Amino acid sequence: MSYDIHITRADHWTESTESPISLDELKVLFSAKNDFEYSNTFSISGPIQISINGDFFIWKVDDVMDKMKEIAKELNAKVQGDEGELY
Repeated sequence: MSYDIHITRADHWTESTESPISLDELKVLFSAKNDFEYSNTFSISGPIQISINGDFFIWKVDDVMDKMKEIAKELNAKVQGDEGELY
């Protein structure tokens, strides 16, 4: 079981397609940030290596929630949990 936290412009994250944050918009925003890296593959190495194709904006910070709030503010969006609670 997992619990996700979302950055969304919608009233509820399940309606995000109605108020989307586009990939192009994200690429522009994150290209100006030194602490983010864009990759079209995410890989994890350990006893086995796993690679997933997609669009990934990768950052390493101690407080992920604070970073999500910062990004949401720049996107005129909010941070919302699976059950609709706001952070």
